[in-house]
Amino acid sequence: MPKEPVLANDFSWRIDSAGTNIGSMSTGCAPDMDTDSILMSIAMLKEVIGGKTYDAVAAEHGVTRTAIERRIKALALRLSREVGIDGINDEGVAFVQRLRSCRFAILAALERYAPLTSQEKRAGRLLTDDDIRLSVQRTRSRSPCPRRDVALLYMLLTTGARPLEIARLEVRDYLNADGSVREASVIRAEAAVNRKARPLFFASEKAREAIDDYLADRVRGGFGVGTIDACRGLDPSSRLFLTEAGLPFEIVSYGEQGQMRFLCRRILDTYRKIFRRIGLSGVSALSVRRTVATRLFERGAAEEQIGEILGISEKKSVRELLPKQRPPLQSVVRELV
Repeated sequence: MPKEPVLANDFSWRIDSAGTNIGSMSTGCAPDMDTDSILMSIAMLKEVIGGKTYDAVAAEHGVTRTAIERRIKALALRLSREVGIDGINDEGVAFVQRLRSCRFAILAALERYAPLTSQEKRAGRLLTDDDIRLSVQRTRSRSPCPRRDVALLYMLLTTGARPLEIARLEVRDYLNADGSVREASVIRAEAAVNRKARPLFFASEKAREAIDDYLADRVRGGFGVGTIDACRGLDPSSRLFLTEAGLPFEIVSYGEQGQMRFLCRRILDTYRKIFRRIGLSGVSALSVRRTVATRLFERGAAEEQIGEILGISEKKSVRELLPKQRPPLQSVVRELV
């Protein structure tokens, strides 16, 4: 298996349970700003790439030059990581002249940017059965790659796996050599975000139908086809999901040497586009994970079981995904026998 390429930079970020970038730069700039603060940072970035100096912008807003520089670099890095800026990479955001030379690409990225401004907004809505039916229907009718995107949507809805983990899955994780589905599979240690293997279940008929439909389309297109007659003609070690061009989703490592931090910007962007086409407010990869956790809980799964499926070891972190409201004690004990 080819090694995941390394992307080095001077910033320290971490990946949350949904695979989304959160954390702070080494400059200490807080990332989870409120809406007004984010809008202010966007305005400052536009002023700087429009030609104003850091000093001029700092004077207008009554803050230090250092504070302006930190906010702008933090926002530019977010855009680069979460949306993508044509012509600029993570290292490029540190240089004001580079930012100005990519002014139009940054403005285009800002048009696509939907900042996650608080934990509540990151959590989003819990999907109902009607929401799920509508989401699948709209993805199927609106996506330029409907078979793959419906399958990707079902992967989140039925496994609660992180987008990065889904990008790492291989055909052999879904299919046996004889072409049958591995209903009780495993997220391999090298695919899991925490590098610990855990159960992976393909126990939903709708999800299996969607993935099968997508894989059949891949075979017809000749993407990831194997050299032996196994796994329905697909290479067992090829990625389960590919880009529109039939290539693996690129995964890069970042952070200091020895840190196990990885990012798959392309699959995050793919999921954002899926959610945008669905058109339901508050829907994100994290809200889908919360939906999975809640449905498991309502079916009687213990917190340890939910954590095992989602790859969360701490009970506190599992509880954060579950509904906060509980029925009054009097109602739960009424007519107990």
